[in-house]
Amino acid sequence: MNTITKYATACLAWAALSQPALAQEWKPERPIEILVGFAPGGSADQIARQLSNAVKDTIPVPVIVINKPGVAGVLAAQEVANAKPDGYKLFIGGGSETTSVGNHQKIAYDARKDFTPILKAARLPSVLAVSVNSPYKTMQDLIAAAKEKPEALSYGSTGEGSLFHSTMLAFEANSGLRFLHIPYKGAAEATLALAAGQLDMAFGAPEEVRGLIDGGKIRPIALFSKERVASLPDVPTVGELGYPVALDNMKGLMAPAGLPEPIYRYLNRVFHEALDSPTWKTYAKNSGITTDYADGPAFQKEINESYALIGDSLKAIKNPKN
Repeated sequence: MNTITKYATACLAWAALSQPALAQEWKPERPIEILVGFAPGGSADQIARQLSNAVKDTIPVPVIVINKPGVAGVLAAQEVANAKPDGYKLFIGGGSETTSVGNHQKIAYDARKDFTPILKAARLPSVLAVSVNSPYKTMQDLIAAAKEKPEALSYGSTGEGSLFHSTMLAFEANSGLRFLHIPYKGAAEATLALAAGQLDMAFGAPEEVRGLIDGGKIRPIALFSKERVASLPDVPTVGELGYPVALDNMKGLMAPAGLPEPIYRYLNRVFHEALDSPTWKTYAKNSGITTDYADGPAFQKEINESYALIGDSLKAIKNPKN
């Protein structure tokens, strides 16, 4: 056998041996946890549970949702940032804990460096609502009242430094108005307090407020989004009213930094496929969220852009141009 023949034979043997290895894919061997940094009932919680349900026949292990509310999602994100990058501990990110809180206070992780985004699943507009018994029937009514009573009208958000909090601060900077901030552990708590008459207004995502709207408890008056949403077609954006403030809330899956590529590929694939499942599509249609897939790198880019935008807005508030 000449040298060329030996080399060709060796190459064929290597290819035959390595082909199964190339085809191998990481498979989880124990339950996967998805941490939610907010109380049950909110958008992050609902999305986590819908994703878990959508992959139950695809992933061979249980996908368990664990609520760990506090500090606008930071507690859950911190636990994942400190976890081993082995694919077994994820969290719902892309919102307050990764775009907003770090601009308000020092936290123990950097959302731009300390995670491996798996995918973005959805985009949610920020809905501002009032009680159905509120004297403010429209956003214009509320603005007029705020001009007469600075810092008197209260609003509920998902916590100090949360995306909803930052959204209202950006609105204050743009409008010159001032409101009283009341933080809650989650949007569900804030909107329930609104329905009970304990707040003048509160923020929530479409699926967080839909039940109370349909039940005649609260009334949506404005969207802090670039465009109207199909589930609330009659609710204007604040941009339409002359205030160009739009900060949609992103929701997706994130893992610790340093996640091995095979694990990322597996998790990205199965959860991307979940977004096309009947389970997820039915949920998205009924809740009013917008399915908005992005892979890990693209998701990280959007997080970085939102982080910078909020930081610039807060600087403008602290140093207003007169």
